[in-house]
This record gives sequence, structure tokens and C-alpha cells, in this order.
Amino acid sequence: MNAHIINCDEGEFFSSFLPNGYLGVKLVIGSVAPQALSRTCRTSYSMYADMKTMRVGDIIFVHAAQKIYGAFKAATEFCENPRKPQRFLSTNIHYNPDPGKPNSGWRGNITEPADIGYYRRMAITHFTDQQGRNLCFEKGIDSNEIFELKAKKSIWSVPERWLYGDTKRTVRPLMENEAFELLKILDRENADNCKKSTVRPAKLTNYKPIKFVLNPNIVVNEKIIEGWILENIRRHSDLDNALGSLTSFGNNMPAGYLKFMDIFGYQELSTGIRKYKVIEIKKDDCVFPDDINQVLGYTDWVVENIAGGDRKVVESIIVAKDFNNNCISFVNNYNATPRKIRLIKFDYCPPLYNQLNITRVV
Repeated sequence: MNAHIINCDEGEFFSSFLPNGYLGVKLVIGSVAPQALSRTCRTSYSMYADMKTMRVGDIIFVHAAQKIYGAFKAATEFCENPRKPQRFLSTNIHYNPDPGKPNSGWRGNITEPADIGYYRRMAITHFTDQQGRNLCFEKGIDSNEIFELKAKKSIWSVPERWLYGDTKRTVRPLMENEAFELLKILDRENADNCKKSTVRPAKLTNYKPIKFVLNPNIVVNEKIIEGWILENIRRHSDLDNALGSLTSFGNNMPAGYLKFMDIFGYQELSTGIRKYKVIEIKKDDCVFPDDINQVLGYTDWVVENIAGGDRKVVESIIVAKDFNNNCISFVNNYNATPRKIRLIKFDYCPPLYNQLNITRVV
């Protein structure tokens, strides 16, 4: 199970989202200048990658204004309203039109700023535990409680500030065990007046899955590769064989101050041991030794701060278009030590470009 904090406007949350059983994400195009359109495309790719971490049954908390509300449960995955104009649907969100589809892409097709509204939605309901108890508390908690948990090292997936370097994130992942730390605080704050919310999930039967543009002749973006991997964990046999099992995972996870792992997760073993995995995504070939050093830097942070100093339970993984002989030779020699690195190669799949081919190299 995964867990998440979703940011949204307080007014929308109480007036639309909660009464109607869904959470929505907007698309706003503020300018039609080429650079602005290209930037909006890239932002959409990042948002889609975030959304692809979310599965039915996941625990959801909502960050609205200065409060965190919850816990809710994902009743669907994020999907999009197909009744919106085609140029705003995920398969057409790229700057350069597909030569075979002149109405695709945004160059020449977006002629004025637009606010498309909350056309990407995920149905939610109230979260119940394994004993069937409703744990969806009506009263929220102060969002600064997150940082008190962080100071106690009970939670680490939330970065040092809600806003950092690039843009405000709509979806922030948590590990499953961190979600229960938040639940404890919600339970404590609601102990004397424990009103619960019962949420009827929205019916999104006409909505369609969000799709990635996997055609490198149109767009090449690291977030698209990342998002496809997140979407297909536990669903794609070649990918799962290459990565190994992941019980809980998230993307863009902090590994020190303003440093972020592309994907982080762990496999929960039957004895309670966790095997951690640090996954770095490259849209092109792996650059040796820079990319190796990058993922090992993240791995060292996980060993020290999460794994209790045990290097044997943390594995480094690089997913890239290709690896040169020097990189492969280094990793083969390195893997003779207690620490391990996996190298995984991806390739596109013409002519449909609807998936990636995955091969484990080392």
C-alpha cells in the first residue's frame, strides 16, 4: 500500500471535492508563448508521474490551507474527463504535434490562455482499517505537525518545506508506515470529539486512464519514463522481474536537503525486515561515472538515515536507455561487495509506442 498527501484549495475541498467524493487537479495555461506552453507540458508530465504512484486502496491525506485532513482512501486511480477538448487530454499534451496527427500537440493548436478546470479526478471514500473502523476524522490537524514528526524522525518523506526549488506539488508520497504516524495524531486530536466523515465515492465510469506519450520522435522527457515505471510497478512482468518486489513506493523522495530520489520504495519481508530500493531514471544513456556516483550518494543517505547503517538492505538501481562497457564492468566488480547496483535498460516500442521494453543488464 502507498500513502499520499494531496494539496488542494480549501474552498474547493469543502464545497466540491468532499461532498462529491473526489479530488481534482487543474490544468491552467497562463500564456500561449512557445516557452510557456513547453513549460506547461513539462509540468503536466511531472503531475502525471505523481498521479501514477496512486492505487486503489491507498491512504490519502488532504492538505488544505493550514490543515491536514484524513484519512481517506483512493476508490479509483487518477483519470481524465474525455469530454474535454482533445488537445487537453494526456495523449496530446506535448509541444510538437505528431506528424501523422496534425491536431495533436500544442504548437498551433493552443491559441489563447485557458483554465480547463478539475478534469483530472480520483474518487475517494473514507479510510477503514483492517478491523473495519472508520478512521476518516472530521477535524483536521495543523499542517506543522508534519514537521514535528520529521524532527522526531517518525516521518521523512516530506521535504524541509512545502515549497521547494521547482514548483508546488499537488501529490506528495508517503511511505505506508509514515501514514500511520499521521493517523495517530489525527486520532489524538479528535479523541474528545471524535466525529467521523462518511464519503461516498464519485462515479467516474466515463473517465479514461491518463496516458503517456512514449514516442521519442515527439517528446523525450525523464518524467514520462518515471511515470510509466510508476504506473507499471506490480503490473508488468518484465519490469517487476527487473526491479524486484516493491510493497510501498513513491517518487521524488527527499534524500537530504533539496536532493530527491526519482523513485524510492521497499519490499516488506515476512519477518518484518525491509529491503530498500533507490531508483534513478535517465531518459538517455547512463553517464559513467557521474550517474553511478549520484545514485550511490542517495543510497548512502538511505543507509544512514533510514536503514540503520545496514548497507545490505539497500539496493541502488539505474534505469537508462543504455550503458557503456565501462559502466557495466564497474558494476560487475562493485557487486562483489555487500552493496549492490542493478542496471536496467529501457527502449521504446514502435510503431504503437504504447509501452516500454525493459531488460535487466546487470
